[in-house]
Amino acid sequence: MSLFDYDILNGKCSKYETNHLHMYVDDDIDLGNLANMSLSSYATFVHEYIHYIQHITSLYGIRMSDMYNRVFSRYRDYIRNNEVIDIPLRLWDTDEDIHQFVIHFNKIEGDKTTGFNISDIEIDKKEISIAEKEKTAVWIGCYDFDNDKADEHGFLFGHRCVVEGMAHAIQSIINNEIKHNIIPYHAVELIIGKIIPDIVQDKKKVASICLCALLWDNPGIGFFQVLELIKSHPNWDGKELYKSIVQDYAVSYNGQEMPFYRLLQRFSNDLKESFKALLGRDLEYYSLVIDNCIIDCGKCHHRLIDFLYDYDICNRESFREQILNHYGYPFIDGRNQSELPRKTENGTQSAYKETAILYGIELIMARLLRADNKKECKRYPICSSTMFMEGAKCDATEECLSSQWKKKESCVFTEALKYFWIKDKEYVDT
Repeated sequence: MSLFDYDILNGKCSKYETNHLHMYVDDDIDLGNLANMSLSSYATFVHEYIHYIQHITSLYGIRMSDMYNRVFSRYRDYIRNNEVIDIPLRLWDTDEDIHQFVIHFNKIEGDKTTGFNISDIEIDKKEISIAEKEKTAVWIGCYDFDNDKADEHGFLFGHRCVVEGMAHAIQSIINNEIKHNIIPYHAVELIIGKIIPDIVQDKKKVASICLCALLWDNPGIGFFQVLELIKSHPNWDGKELYKSIVQDYAVSYNGQEMPFYRLLQRFSNDLKESFKALLGRDLEYYSLVIDNCIIDCGKCHHRLIDFLYDYDICNRESFREQILNHYGYPFIDGRNQSELPRKTENGTQSAYKETAILYGIELIMARLLRADNKKECKRYPICSSTMFMEGAKCDATEECLSSQWKKKESCVFTEALKYFWIKDKEYVDT
């Protein structure tokens, strides 16, 4: 499955999804007063928000976000330079940089689900060595005692299992009654239970291990290396673990040996530049957010890990003050409302334009790539939800179902087309 077939376009296999600076929570949200949200909706919101933090604070997440920006920019430039645009538009067939990124992503992503029961697993060190050498996800053997068989295929442990395992661990601190599929949500627990069973119930340490693994270009391999470090220092908590890795681990970058914390700072600055290149304007909101992350890197600590150990994540006001105010937030769609980051000027509140623009280009990309052969705008289910509500405004039109570029009414999609100067092209859906 290609990168664009499920991360940007189809979301996750659970009931909520997180995309590039856009997250959807299939529940009611109230960012103005988190206390008004149910326990379940708050826990779900935090789960998805963790993915946003992963995107902007880990080496792998930053690199992935930066590549999204570069891919989006190349699509934008292609459309600007051509009068007729054939859909679906798959530039990775001819663009080597995009092609190589998609190949790497798919190799290390691993499985997002399995079609069999898992009673126990088997970890083969040879498989870890093979995955490290070939830069792939790690094959994990599986046993199904209920059906008296070993599944010869097992599952591939990679980036997907790491990010979902981290989000699940933190969500379960808030709501321990959540039910998720074994793969990808419980894969990290299965592995830790085999290697260091004493810590498998320590959700804070499990989450910290996952975040540290995302410092590796291959998070599946990074996860096993972090576990080896924990075995050597069993008394470390997540804060000590993270500080040790970003301070003491180094990689060769452009011929120079560089510790992780400096590489994080460099990649974060590169991310700001790729946002600016995509938008064609200076960043406002996300420049402040990324600067906060860069400052954290210089101190060799991570605000989220510190928060897990120093505060109670169930305390919603503490979460707002320490986390939301520090990392900001993306474009958020909930069942009851949509939220954008806002600023106050001369006593008047207004949304940061850059957030809506970034979401707009995501919608355009989704339509150009036409995943699963769908022609309707990805936002149509949300916009059309008020169609039959008396007195409610509905922005959905017939064009939203197939030919969004012909739509005259103002919406996120059409405003993004205008902003990027690509509205008046001839789009041909083949």
